[in-house]
Amino acid sequence: MAHVPTNRRLAFTDRTAAGLRPAAHAVDWRDTITDGLSLRVSPGGAKTWYVLYKRAGQDRRKKLGRYPELTLANARIAARDDRLRVDRDHADPAAERQEALAALEPTFTVKDLCELYMTVESKPKKSTWKDDQWRVDKYILPPWQARAVKSITREDAHDLLDKIAAAGKGTQANRVQALISSMWNFAMDRSKADLNVCHRMKKRAKERPRERVLADQELRDGWAALEAAPGDASDAIRLRLLTGKRGVEVHTMAWADVDLDKALWMVPAARAKNRQPHSVPLSPAAVTMLERRLEARQGKEARVFPGLYHQRKDLRALAEIHAGAYRWHDLRRTVGSRLAGLGFSEELIGRLLNHAKRGVTATVYNQHAYEAEKRTALEAWARELDRIVTKKPKAPASVVPLRGRK
Repeated sequence: MAHVPTNRRLAFTDRTAAGLRPAAHAVDWRDTITDGLSLRVSPGGAKTWYVLYKRAGQDRRKKLGRYPELTLANARIAARDDRLRVDRDHADPAAERQEALAALEPTFTVKDLCELYMTVESKPKKSTWKDDQWRVDKYILPPWQARAVKSITREDAHDLLDKIAAAGKGTQANRVQALISSMWNFAMDRSKADLNVCHRMKKRAKERPRERVLADQELRDGWAALEAAPGDASDAIRLRLLTGKRGVEVHTMAWADVDLDKALWMVPAARAKNRQPHSVPLSPAAVTMLERRLEARQGKEARVFPGLYHQRKDLRALAEIHAGAYRWHDLRRTVGSRLAGLGFSEELIGRLLNHAKRGVTATVYNQHAYEAEKRTALEAWARELDRIVTKKPKAPASVVPLRGRK
């Protein structure tokens, strides 16, 4: 959706119409001679004639044509004719134009848009495309799939998002809003929509960075619940807790990227959030779990966790473990915080979590890979996690491993 146009008035002549220059946002110039005639100048320089009128107390606008193809004289004639029909016959010229256009071309429905967006934009470019597909299937298609894309209004978008938020899913409403905005921008780029119905729309929920770190008892309870529900989803969560990796990185983990002999997992750039490849040393506990999964591998299945994604039912069902007390992303924060508690440096923790490097020293001059240090840290964390889960007493401070600390 373009910036709300600025309205200005002008007695049009051919010279003044030709001389209007584009601004940073759309500007509507109202003719002071012909009532209702307006010339919109877009930021790109396009000039379009409109006739403005009221219908049932509502402001309405009908597109007449582009200038200079439609001359000033002919635009004035068209505007007068439409205004006369509005006053005399209670006509609605804008609606008539939409009906005429619809009769000339097949209706492009929301279902058509969803299929095109997923095929061309989401699947090839987003590692989280399955989350997009889940939101499309759950929230967007049920109420809108048969409707024409151009018939969806900003009010429709508000109604849909309000219902999601009213169900206590404010953050989910924000995600659906972002997806609708991306889809309608995509549709506008392909001339399938006239505006983005979520442009500059206020979000339903205010999101704050979370600070949740799991306590020892929560780790014990969670680990026990995962062992009681064996499968792809529980194994993936355990691996996230052992490595500190993001969900999408674990869910899309491929056997081709794992070297069990070297106890190493290479995350390719295409599957990393910051598009930077990075290595993940695997602790003995992680290797044992992956060896078990390799033995149960079906045929030549490429993925370690076949078909797993954020919204899959078995993964969502495991949310009952914590009853909403924490989220799966909190596991990553827990790993980072626990490593700091074990005495490992912020620099090393950042490398482990594959955070973007900052500053000239980190990005240019320090090319050390920290492989040995990362392995020391993750193996220390695996031992600490095992101690917590099995309720073993803490080792005396004097025998805590110091290698890899800063």
